[in-house]
Amino acid sequence: MEEKNNLFGNKINISTQKILGGIGALLILLSVVPGIGILLLIVGGVLLIVSIYQISNMLKKPAIFNRFIIGFVLGLIGWIIALFFGLLSFLGVFGLAGLLHAYFAMAAIFGMGIGIFFAIILVYIFFIAATYFYKKAYSMLTNALNHKLFSTAGLLMFIGAITIILFGLGAILLFIGWIILAVAFFTAPEEVEVNNN
Repeated sequence: MEEKNNLFGNKINISTQKILGGIGALLILLSVVPGIGILLLIVGGVLLIVSIYQISNMLKKPAIFNRFIIGFVLGLIGWIIALFFGLLSFLGVFGLAGLLHAYFAMAAIFGMGIGIFFAIILVYIFFIAATYFYKKAYSMLTNALNHKLFSTAGLLMFIGAITIILFGLGAILLFIGWIILAVAFFTAPEEVEVNNN
């Protein structure tokens, strides 16, 4: 970390953190690639977390990382719920249908259908909550770095999460949001002034 003293505060160099964040956002975008998508998602997520953590510490604004990590945890909970209910429904349909009498098997499948419906609603709520906290973190980054693309990315992701149920419109907005986030990191200023007060 490079610091330069001046009359108003310190200037810090965030060039490494910018690159980490930009590459992280790009890798998350590329997580749709079959076969290696999960690996790209994990590596991209780690790079993004490290970047925002370091920028937050260097700027002495822990609230940026706190908002971001709350969003990350909420999103992770949403994925865990989705995987749990997906696995449960798979086992239920193929396991119970063969073991139970036809009537009870149909009732079990119907019950699981209701369970999956509520799981989808829960995942949707957690997804919206996660992107809300990402939006807050990116808005704080906009103010700290004086770079408006961060808040634009956060807003598009939040609107995309809300509209994800509208036949892919939300997915398009989310994709554009991630592109803008990558651009925001790569085009952010390399040196930022940190006030001492």
